[in-house]
Amino acid sequence: MEGDRRTLRPPLINMVQFSLPWNLVAITASTSEGATVTLQPVVLNVAAAFALGIFALIVTPTIIRALKGSKKWAGKHVLVTGGSQGIGKEIAMEFARRGAHVTIMARTEATLKASVAEVKAQAKSSDQKVDYVTCDVGDYASVQKSVASAEAKLGSIDTVVANAGLSIPKYFLEQDVKDFEKTMRVNYMGCVHICKAVAPGMCERGEGSIIIVASAAAVVAIIGYSSYAPSKWACRGFADSLRTELCGFGVSVHIAYPPDTDTPGFAEENKNKPQECKEFNELVGGVNPPRAVAASMVDGASRGLYHLPSPEWLQNRLVDTMAGVSPRNNAVLEWMMMPMLCAIEWGFRFVVDHFGAKHGKTYRAKAKTN
Repeated sequence: MEGDRRTLRPPLINMVQFSLPWNLVAITASTSEGATVTLQPVVLNVAAAFALGIFALIVTPTIIRALKGSKKWAGKHVLVTGGSQGIGKEIAMEFARRGAHVTIMARTEATLKASVAEVKAQAKSSDQKVDYVTCDVGDYASVQKSVASAEAKLGSIDTVVANAGLSIPKYFLEQDVKDFEKTMRVNYMGCVHICKAVAPGMCERGEGSIIIVASAAAVVAIIGYSSYAPSKWACRGFADSLRTELCGFGVSVHIAYPPDTDTPGFAEENKNKPQECKEFNELVGGVNPPRAVAASMVDGASRGLYHLPSPEWLQNRLVDTMAGVSPRNNAVLEWMMMPMLCAIEWGFRFVVDHFGAKHGKTYRAKAKTN
């Protein structure tokens, strides 16, 4: 009966064997009477084709970026605000390692001079130039003057990194309104000022990159950051709007969300940070080295990503959930992971609220005793 084709009945099947060549899924079954039956499983073939299609969609963005190539920074003039210390200095050094001419901007000249030497030490070639300009990013006239000075020394600015910022973590009920005004002026308006000063030249030349440094607080806002988080959320909204307006001019816009990073600024912040903030930071993870944070940021910009990655995988995935209509790094993969990420966010909400509830209980208890 070899080769005899019969109607396959479930009670007669003795053995089922799967064959999986690259272009076909076949099932061969033998009956109790010795007949061999070969099935053409249309459903399995469709499922295999669907899986291959999904896989192709997932890898396509990576392939397209690879074909386009990464941006080269050699010979480009990069200006970094808040570049005299912390993440800003590490970003400046990262660009220097990639061959860029670098200008760092901050308020204190003595710190800037010392940092210039550190950035120069990381230069890829002796032909690279590294300089500094003093500036208060909260003052637009000061920004305009400093940008003009930087371009007179090192040429037109190809890339600007709006990194300057400050954080004053305190309980909302105890914090002075002036802290809110100061934080917004430096973190948000400082970003607006530097972009306003450099964007016209970039648009006129038809090229350039703007990197806006927000914060993990623009992803997850918690107790103690009511003055800081809104300024970084504002940066996100600004970046989204600016990207759509400048993409027709050949100017790319990117936004980064650095997590807790081992910097002088973070150490200073910890001195007066509410206890619940410290406990939350310890719960969700440790402090990241600044070089790793800067490298992941510049790598992402080199690849043309809008949402620049950080060293923290989970935080990057949480950014995926809030991409909205902005460019996604890998849309299909993000869509597939969305149910899991939504579940994580749902659970995370209870963790965040735990610290708020703890503070409220302590605050009310103190109020009763006073």
